[in-house]
Amino acid sequence: MTPEQARIALKNLHAEVAAAFDAGESGHDLCRRMSEGVDRILVGLWRKLAPSACKVVDLLAVGGYGRAELAPFSDWDIWLLVPEKAGKGLEDDIQAFLYALWDAGGKIGYAVRTPSETMEHIHNDWDAATAALEARLLDGQGHQYRQLQPVLQRFFRRQRRRFVRAKLEEMNLRHQRAGDTAFLMEPDVKEGMGGLRDGQAIFWMARGWYGVHDQKELVRHGILSAKELSHLADARDFLLRCRVGLHLENGRAADRLSFEMQLALAERMGYESELGRPTVEVFMKDYFRHAGRMARVSRLLTMHFDELLNPKFFARIQDLGDGFTLQGDRVGIVHANVFREAPLRLLRIFHVAQEGRRHLSSTALRQIREDVLLIDDDFRHHPDARESFLAILRARRNVHWTLKQMNDTGILGRYIPEFRHVVGLGQFNRYHAYTVDEHTIRAVGEARNFIHGERQQRLDLAHEVVYRIHRPELLYLALIFHDIAKGMEGDHSENGARLARAFCQRLQLDVDATALVEWLVREHLTMAVTSQRCDLADPEVVRRFADTVGNLGRLYYLLLLTVADIAAVGPGVWNDWKGSLLKELFQATERYLAGQGRQSQAALDTQRIRMQAARDRLLDIESHLLDQAEGLLPHRCVAHFPPHQLARILHLLAHHMRSYGVETWVDSRRGETLVIVLAPERPGLLAMLADAVGGSHVNIIAAQAFRLRDGRALDVFHIQSVDGQAFDEASDLGRIREKILKVLDTDQGLRPPRRPRLKRHILMEHVPVRVRHLPDASSRHTAIEVVAADRPGLLAELTYAISQEGYNIRNAAISTFGERVVDVFFLHGEHDRPLAPDELEALIAKLSKVAKVPEVQ
Repeated sequence: MTPEQARIALKNLHAEVAAAFDAGESGHDLCRRMSEGVDRILVGLWRKLAPSACKVVDLLAVGGYGRAELAPFSDWDIWLLVPEKAGKGLEDDIQAFLYALWDAGGKIGYAVRTPSETMEHIHNDWDAATAALEARLLDGQGHQYRQLQPVLQRFFRRQRRRFVRAKLEEMNLRHQRAGDTAFLMEPDVKEGMGGLRDGQAIFWMARGWYGVHDQKELVRHGILSAKELSHLADARDFLLRCRVGLHLENGRAADRLSFEMQLALAERMGYESELGRPTVEVFMKDYFRHAGRMARVSRLLTMHFDELLNPKFFARIQDLGDGFTLQGDRVGIVHANVFREAPLRLLRIFHVAQEGRRHLSSTALRQIREDVLLIDDDFRHHPDARESFLAILRARRNVHWTLKQMNDTGILGRYIPEFRHVVGLGQFNRYHAYTVDEHTIRAVGEARNFIHGERQQRLDLAHEVVYRIHRPELLYLALIFHDIAKGMEGDHSENGARLARAFCQRLQLDVDATALVEWLVREHLTMAVTSQRCDLADPEVVRRFADTVGNLGRLYYLLLLTVADIAAVGPGVWNDWKGSLLKELFQATERYLAGQGRQSQAALDTQRIRMQAARDRLLDIESHLLDQAEGLLPHRCVAHFPPHQLARILHLLAHHMRSYGVETWVDSRRGETLVIVLAPERPGLLAMLADAVGGSHVNIIAAQAFRLRDGRALDVFHIQSVDGQAFDEASDLGRIREKILKVLDTDQGLRPPRRPRLKRHILMEHVPVRVRHLPDASSRHTAIEVVAADRPGLLAELTYAISQEGYNIRNAAISTFGERVVDVFFLHGEHDRPLAPDELEALIAKLSKVAKVPEVQ
């Protein structure tokens, strides 16, 4: 076979695999088909181009290629085992062979070593040892290969403890990098938790420890049950098929199941919509079912090997009573029938482990999953079951971990049947990083952290307010139900409230507790929406929100639920900006409900303290200049910014008392960068500044427009990098300042904003444009909300359209939820008048047109 023939053969092989994939061939058979095709190409080239070497060198496939799990664009990892005393000409043959492989388009990983060199390398590299476990002879006499086998067996017998420890540590680190969950919305099918690597790792450990060569031997050794092995095999086959599909769709090696790929694979793998659920959701539900099983079975195996590595620790067995034992630090069961004898133990065992801050043993977890169907309606209504469940929620610690174990074993979904609907339910957007059930359990963990976590991680106010609520279990119940109706027809808040009420009644909670949980679920979005989309300086907004809340007790619970909910959405979703808005709304509402009014003495004292804290950061500026700067600021501005940001505004004012200026400041603490602009007021100023600030690498997350007491404009933009961090590129910040100064230095009128190059993604098509008037968002301004697909330059286009109509933008609240942006603009017409109905209708129509994603040019 020549390199050109090999290239053609590889192209034909890819086409053959693609056809087999579309015909529905299993993941295992697809990978074997690909591997056997590569075998033919390799051996053909080897025998043609290395005529001398092929007689004495053993050609081995290792790693994924060795176990015949090649996807179309996987690496071909090979070892060339040469004799200890290699003859002349081998090096030239091997080099010609490798060059031909590269010319043919193969991605080659290779090593050329003698058996002794190979063993020396294996002793120093666990990855090499792992690869050796799956070595497969492709061609050659097999002398070196056979010579290696007994040495490898001795190595693993002697080093199995170190090998397994290394694999366990490697697995833990990999899971940490992947977010410690199999339920990410854009998972890695290979390296993620519940991915292919988990199944491979447990088999490597089993081979290294027991010397098994077939996964069926795991059942014979009693390591897995036949059912668990079946789940493992099904999950592996499904994930392999997904991986092959990802390679085919991308035309290259790819393992991340992005949203674009989810849509493509759902269609290509023949999925159809079910019960009104989109095809992609049906596909991902299937994915999470398999990934969850892979994660659970691999977790059982890692626990098994942990017990083998620490035999003395786990040899200590203590009888805990009620059919439970303590083995090491794990709660186990005395025999396999313990739950069938008394089904209520299925809940009690979790509380026993929780009280002792212990895990459940692998035997207990396995038996719980086997007996989960013992939970029926009689069980759910049993008084002891109610007491066990409430005891879990009322425990001082480990509520989050216990609920997670209950969910992983299926107990939570059996005890709360309504919860089963959201297990493995994904949401097709970039805002929600996790499935609904994973997000829910994490939200409970966030709420627990208000007591036991670090204050600086979230809103410090929440760590104080948590001690003002008397029944934390009601907060956890509300969190369990707050998204339980996602995916159902109708308003998920209303539906969830109805389900929460029914469950609380089943728990026989008192009327007040039931009403509180029901209300929290119904209003779980209200505080976040009000803080991010309404004019918090408007007393009428605060009054309406306070009327909805009703009393201080509800306010405390709602704040805690809101912070926990936002923080559990995904990494980087919570930020101090959202926290400051919630804090401002909370404090204003608390004063109102306490009968103090909006501008109480306490509120004025708070503003004075805030201003003094800001001034204390500017001791190098003369006091009279700070006095003048302070006198220019409206109360709303002082109330809006924390002291360290307020100091930057004072700094700019003190240095530009009669002129204009711009300052950029990286606020690492809050994960944002401020762009502060002081300028003479003129029509369209905010639109021109938004155009200067925005760009393909900048995400504007908020903007405020203030009128100083001397008539000048103070506009503040909060920006981040596209990955949600503070924008700290010095050269780019310099360019932003230059653009702003160019706007301020000229008298040019309003011009159409530049349109950055649009990089389209599939999720843009799933965000419908919605523009509407928000009469309750402000009694002082006309508030218009724009919901649209996020894209660079959108804010500049919207503000330009508003300014073009002659309206003044007093404030703008920008919120980004993955691929969706929600912008609220607070407007005035001439002479600060609100917009008339016909003006409002025309502006909404215009903004709706602007907000649409432009067609590809």
